[in-house]
Amino acid sequence: MTEILAAIAAVIGVIVGALAGHLAGRRAGRREAERDGQANASKRLERGREAVRDGRAAGDPAERLRRNDGRW
Repeated sequence: MTEILAAIAAVIGVIVGALAGHLAGRRAGRREAERDGQANASKRLERGREAVRDGRAAGDPAERLRRNDGRW
């Protein structure tokens, strides 16, 4: 009887351990995705600021209008 209980406890321990490992992996993946998203948003924000800064001070206004007209 003791051997059966020990075997059942071992199986339950393995299942609980696997479940805990799976959940920890999901949490770590979610945190990594959030961190990557924040870094991506920061990079996009900085590129936008640079584009505005370069666009406002980029030479002759008539030339900027001609360059921009082709984008429409």
